[in-house]
Amino acid sequence: MTALLVLAACGGSNDDAESAESSDGLSSGEQAIADALTAELVSDPEFPFVDDAICISETSVSVIGLDKLTELGFSATSVDTPAAELPEEIQEAFTNAVLDCAGTSGLAAYIVEASAEDDDGAPLRMADAECIANGLDREQWYEFVASSFEAETPDDVFAAEFFSAILTACPQILVNSFMDDLGLDQEQAECLSGSLSDTLLDLFASGSGELEDNDVPPELFGDLISAFVDCGVDLSQLE
Repeated sequence: MTALLVLAACGGSNDDAESAESSDGLSSGEQAIADALTAELVSDPEFPFVDDAICISETSVSVIGLDKLTELGFSATSVDTPAAELPEEIQEAFTNAVLDCAGTSGLAAYIVEASAEDDDGAPLRMADAECIANGLDREQWYEFVASSFEAETPDDVFAAEFFSAILTACPQILVNSFMDDLGLDQEQAECLSGSLSDTLLDLFASGSGELEDNDVPPELFGDLISAFVDCGVDLSQLE
């Protein structure tokens, strides 16, 4: 998600032009801001929904309105506003615009793309990504997208809760991940998935689930090793 909403210069306009509506229902003033926001989103290499940038910009600007945007300092001149410092109602409008414009197909594509950039394992299967996109409700996706506005990385509790929600909606993902990431066969992966307790799942979600991680509590590390051994996994093949 773009860290800044930077509105580049779009040229001046008089009061009549500001209130005139464009063909899509935006006033010319709103359209100028939406166009500038679109250009910023498209140019941001970290923004994952480039194909939906126009829709996201115009939808969020339409909801917020020219008066509020002007009050906040947005205009046809450059305005740099850290997203984390924007009022909650602005963040809410932008987040809802992302969900409305990207849709489940866009979210699924984003999940696969993000997993492909993770050096720790194989990319998520498209079928699993589609399950996540369709299986989580709007509130859960809202919290996920909204977290991108935060100045700090979401904490481990949020990550664990989101991971738990994913496994509840799409339990086969853990099985497929064990097969794709660890090279386990179907039987081993299903056994291991069924053996892991909620505590161990939270451990994976918090980023502390690597076998070599020295931060893993000894009792949990022992349970983790036991689960692998009981499922017939040769630990040497995981190295």
